[in-house]
Amino acid sequence: MSSELRFCDRCMVKTQHEMIEDPETIYTYKRRRLYRCKECGHKSYRRGLRPSAESVY
Repeated sequence: MSSELRFCDRCMVKTQHEMIEDPETIYTYKRRRLYRCKECGHKSYRRGLRPSAESVY
């Protein structure tokens, strides 16, 4: 499982999220993926981050 720094709707801050992967789905960055917040456990569908552009914000 991979982990990304994402904004959580419940915590209202950027926290580590783990991506819950579906093995038979081919992911592109625009496809919605299921993420789970490691702090509160909230699950949400979010678009993938662009490879390099959003990591510098």
